[in-house]
Amino acid sequence: MPFSQVLQSLGALASIIAPAKQPVRPLEIDLELPEPLSRAERAVLGRWISEDGAIRLDLRPNGRFGKQRDQAPSHGGRYEVDASRLYFESDTGHVWRGELRRGQLAFGEKRFRRASRPDPAGSIRPDR
Repeated sequence: MPFSQVLQSLGALASIIAPAKQPVRPLEIDLELPEPLSRAERAVLGRWISEDGAIRLDLRPNGRFGKQRDQAPSHGGRYEVDASRLYFESDTGHVWRGELRRGQLAFGEKRFRRASRPDPAGSIRPDR
């Protein structure tokens, strides 16, 4: 048996024993290429505050969000808009879904209204 056939056979055997690494799944949101925002995306941009005022949510045009609860440290992640539904994934891996209904964001039992004026404490900063 020629040496090249031996090497090919060994390569085939090695690929069966140790398959190649799975390709890394690309992000579904391409943050580098600016695309025009849809009407649904423009409708949700900005600062949202929970009905009790305890949670502030900042939705940015680059697909990122910042969330702050009372005095707790702020955190963030990414979001996508699909018509009236919003899909969120925090930087820690938590995922949840919300809906825009009659000018309010709804996440389960929590309701958020659009902030009428800028927050005196400043902007929520978790943006990477």
